[in-house]
Amino acid sequence: MRYILLLLLVALAVVLVLHFGAERKANPLGESETALDKAKLAALPAQLQQVEAALDAYADERGTYPAGLAELVPGYLRDADLLIDPWGTTLRLERSAVGGTVLSSAGPDRVFAGSDDIRRSL
Repeated sequence: MRYILLLLLVALAVVLVLHFGAERKANPLGESETALDKAKLAALPAQLQQVEAALDAYADERGTYPAGLAELVPGYLRDADLLIDPWGTTLRLERSAVGGTVLSSAGPDRVFAGSDDIRRSL
């Protein structure tokens, strides 16, 4: 009887170690995602600058910004991939009520109108 109780305690200890060991291994993955988001944030300004230059060229030639960013391809941007931010969300061209125009990325959460949006006034 003592050996069965001892065997059950050892088995329980092994299960607990495996369970909590898996929890610790999940944290480095979360840290890598944060590092990846930092790298994506660092790459985004250059991409927005290219799209902004294409928008400026379009506006210089036609007198106004396009209705949508897709109008920039292929005449002003070589590839439609430049219209997708590093997180896989299509960039937006927004016009405000006061007449301003903003180029925006949804940011890491991939949802527009969030606190992590990246906006660039034109």
